[in-house]
Amino acid sequence: MRIAANHLIPSILLSTLIGGISSSTALAESSTQWKPVDDTATQSPDDASIEHCLQLPQENLDFGVLNVDSIEQWAGLEDWQFMTNTDYLALGLEETGLSYLRQKLEPTSKGSIHVVGKGVLAPSRTYSLTQSIYLEPDFDWGGKNEGGKIGFGLGGGSTPTGGNLYQDGFSARLMWRGNKDGTARLAVYAYSSDRSQNLPYGDDYPLQDFEVPVGEWFRITMEVTGNSSTGASDGQVRVWANDQLKLQRDNIHWQAAGSQPVVDHIMFATFHGGNSIKWAPDHTVFARFSSVCWQPTEYTPPLLDEHGMPTTDGSSLAHNVDNPTNPQ
Repeated sequence: MRIAANHLIPSILLSTLIGGISSSTALAESSTQWKPVDDTATQSPDDASIEHCLQLPQENLDFGVLNVDSIEQWAGLEDWQFMTNTDYLALGLEETGLSYLRQKLEPTSKGSIHVVGKGVLAPSRTYSLTQSIYLEPDFDWGGKNEGGKIGFGLGGGSTPTGGNLYQDGFSARLMWRGNKDGTARLAVYAYSSDRSQNLPYGDDYPLQDFEVPVGEWFRITMEVTGNSSTGASDGQVRVWANDQLKLQRDNIHWQAAGSQPVVDHIMFATFHGGNSIKWAPDHTVFARFSSVCWQPTEYTPPLLDEHGMPTTDGSSLAHNVDNPTNPQ
């Protein structure tokens, strides 16, 4: 496993790496449950080239208090363009001092209440985004279709979602997909110019060998690289789950029109669906988000095997995944 230069390593893993033990061995020896660390206090917001984090206050704030200005202030961005249904967001504080954003996912005729937002980033071909996620006990994957968006993502240009076929931008968000047995998997839900699985909606790039946990924190790092020009199919996305590489998808034609492709937006989307009652959970559920950080990074070439070929990136699964229509 190769970790991106900006990829944060938990202290137990870092110590074992220094001791010469491989990352896979170190992870096997570490705790089976991920513990998020509040590593958001060392950023310097005046430098666009270094890591920035969502600076959540260490206090409890109930639902109905937060608004888009709160998100913009905590993100430290000059332009957080919008955030819908902020009444369904709250702030929590663990005994350890860890602050988290808490969302209430209330059932509706279209899945659950959509909380979505978007902020403007300094443009870079490659960005890395890390977040810790906690699905509270009794989390419901949804109705018949068992799927939904979760957490923060990245995008560029016109950042198409919702079935838009814009060619002058792209988006990469996280989505859970239920396995019809009480468990769920995680995928990057990609709006690229070359998507083909379920037009006009997005393509699934599933993570390998990762079951979404409920009732414990897990950490996701997503790294998105735009294509080098609107005519090139050399974009990439990589995802680490709890510091293990679980997805590498190469040769993506993210953007086919408009200006030079770059990542220039951070996005938020958490809801069941979809846009029909088939996505709705049986009851109201809750999700938490913490230690959210993002950083422009240098593009690194794809991982290669001993024959000089790109390593398996999960594309064989991407075209066989159960992908109901209209997920948006």
